[in-house]
Amino acid sequence: MSTRETEAQPDSLTELIEEGLAAAGILPTHLRVTQLDEQLRVEIERLIPVVQEQADQLNKGTTDWYLQQRVVDDAKRTLQDGPGNGLRSAAMQVRELARQCGALARYAVSPGDGR
Repeated sequence: MSTRETEAQPDSLTELIEEGLAAAGILPTHLRVTQLDEQLRVEIERLIPVVQEQADQLNKGTTDWYLQQRVVDDAKRTLQDGPGNGLRSAAMQVRELARQCGALARYAVSPGDGR
């Protein structure tokens, strides 16, 4: 394992999402794709209950409720998908995980949260 791979830990959720979104461009190493996949899944699993709780506080059937509920449902569906058989498919899955993580993070931000 190279020094670059061991030191390539993102400093923030934003950096993790950005790296995940870029993963399907110039392909990272298999190790890095695996790391991103694991990290993004952890973040999504952390954010889903936060956003779900917020959605549950909204009036069911309103536009805001539908938007937040859709983000939660889409993220749950994405977590069910595996990385696929090759590096390209794994990188594409990481990009989708990053997209879902970003959507959840946008809804999880509350006034004064500082994110």
